[in-house]
Formats: sequence, C-alpha cells, structure tokens
Amino acid sequence: MQEVLFTQRSVRKALLSLDVNKSSGPDGVPLIVLKTCAQELAPVLSRLFRYSYSIGVVPNSWKTALVHPIPKKGNRSDPSNYRPIAITSLFSKVMETIINSQLMRYLEDHQLISDRQYGFRRGRSAGDLLGYLTHRWAEVVESKGEALAVSLDIAKAFDRVWHKTLLSKLPSYGLPEKLCNWITSFLADRSIKVVVDGACSDYKSINAGVPQGCVLSPTMFLLHINDMLQTSNIHCYADDSTGDTLYTGRVNISRENVAEYRNKLVSEVETLLNKVSDWGRLNLVQFNPQKTQVCAFTAKKNPFVVSPQFQGTPLVASASIGILGVDISSDVQFHGHLEEKAKMGL
Repeated sequence: MQEVLFTQRSVRKALLSLDVNKSSGPDGVPLIVLKTCAQELAPVLSRLFRYSYSIGVVPNSWKTALVHPIPKKGNRSDPSNYRPIAITSLFSKVMETIINSQLMRYLEDHQLISDRQYGFRRGRSAGDLLGYLTHRWAEVVESKGEALAVSLDIAKAFDRVWHKTLLSKLPSYGLPEKLCNWITSFLADRSIKVVVDGACSDYKSINAGVPQGCVLSPTMFLLHINDMLQTSNIHCYADDSTGDTLYTGRVNISRENVAEYRNKLVSEVETLLNKVSDWGRLNLVQFNPQKTQVCAFTAKKNPFVVSPQFQGTPLVASASIGILGVDISSDVQFHGHLEEKAKMGL
C-alpha cells in the first residue's frame, strides 16, 4: 500500500460529510462549526494530519472517549442492562475517515479481506449473507440432502481484541510502516470516562479492544478476524459467525448411507470448531460453547440427532438457529420468527 495522503480536498470533503445532528466530541467543538468552516480549516488540519502521520503519534486528547450508558429494556438498576455509547474526538474522526477510505480501497482492490466477510464492506449487507446461507441450505434440502450449521458466540468480540496480535498482522497486509506506527499509537494509552446526567467519572485506562465510536475500528476488527475465515468454512457479518457443512442427496439413498453422511457432517463440524478454537487460543479470543447453536437442515422423516463437541461441551441441536436476529427453522422456513414478531406487534 502507498502512504496515506492528506490533501486539502480530502480533509474538506471529510469535514463537509459530518452529521451536525450528532454529539460533539470530548473537546466540545460543535460539528456545525467544523462543517461551516471546512474551507478555512482544511489547510490547517491537512498539515496537522500529515505531521501526526509522519511521526506516528496520535494526540492524547484524541484518545479519550466519553461513554454515555443508554438503558435497554428491563431493570435499570442492573449495570449490565445498559448499552455504552462512546463519543470520541471529531478531529480524530476526520483523520480516521481519510485513512480508512484509502485503506479499505487498497484492501478491496487487492482482495485481501475474505470473500466470506459481509460486515462493514461497501456493497454487502446482513441481508446478503442471510440470503446466501438460506439459499445454500434450501437448495441442499430440496435435493434430498442435508446441512449442518453452527452459530458461534464470541464473548465481547470488539472489546477484547488483543492489540499485540492485531498489530503483528498489519505488515502482512502490505501496509506501510508509517501507517502501522500511527495505528500503534492510535490503539495505545486510550481512556474513557462515563457521563451520567452531566456528571463524569474518573478516567479509566483501556488496554484492549478496538475503540468504540471510532471510524477506523470496524476495519481493524475485520483485519483481526480475517485469518479465522481463511482457515475454516465460516461466513461472517463482522463478529456474527456461522459455520456449516452439507451433502447433496440422490434418489433412493439408503438409511445406512444417510447415517454415514450424517456422521461425516458431525465430524466436519467438529473439525471446523477445533480450528476456530485453535485460532481463539492464538488470538486470546473466547468462544462461548453454551451459547453456540447448532441446527440440522433436513426434510427427512428420520430424525437427525446431533451432538458435536465444542471445547469439551456437547452441542445439542435445536429446531431452529438464530442468525443476525432471524430465526431459521430446520426446514429453512421463517414461520417461528414471523409469528414471534407478530406477537410483539400485538
């Protein structure tokens, strides 16, 4: 990859793209000011960004985030029942936008991100992944074959990215040394403070994870998880990971052959899960076997009893599997999901 360029035009474009309806950063500079004064600020900020990039240092004031806890449904006295929303520096976001645009263009042009990754990529969506997987499974079921799928649960995927591992992977993508040094500084010595009703907590240091609320963070996560997709048959929307294996049926297949195929599916899924576990150990990523779902897609009357092992835990097959918020039944239908949504509407 060539060095990142910070032209006045790119800085002005990033400033003009700011959403004035969003909150100001920790420095309190209103977005309307940055957007209105984009023409005047572009020369100054372009010089600042070039200097920060050339020496590989991100200003400390850009590495502090204000976290606003937003309550979910349920008990508000339970601290775990809140969704943290991080507000980060606007100047950092503008610089990250320019870096991320050139970085993603390079990664996509050179096909360096796995084709099985659908998250945070232009021209791809959760609907694309759902459509592909359901078509894949429905086609197998219609051909009298069967498929076995697992939906993996990664514990706090974005918050537990190990910086050392992530940074060690960046040069392998051909990123320039200056960019790698800048990202190293970007991830280091970050801190947050929680804001509730105008009152702020003390600063707390953050030494792991890709920082929430930052433009560059989704791309960093894609690079972090990318090698997991290269070694196993898994499709992802960001951290939402689904693995599968299948066989195509044929007319008049015997019960003995079906049993043999099913055993092979279970074995292949266990191999996939072992590869995932090995990747998790190397990258300090924790998978939760208790929350891992498994489902057999079949139209056969003979029940498919499945219990593959994942990290020593037997996985019990369910009648449906939840992927990207959608429940898909073992006959690749959505009746249960639609009925549940209809009840919520009532």
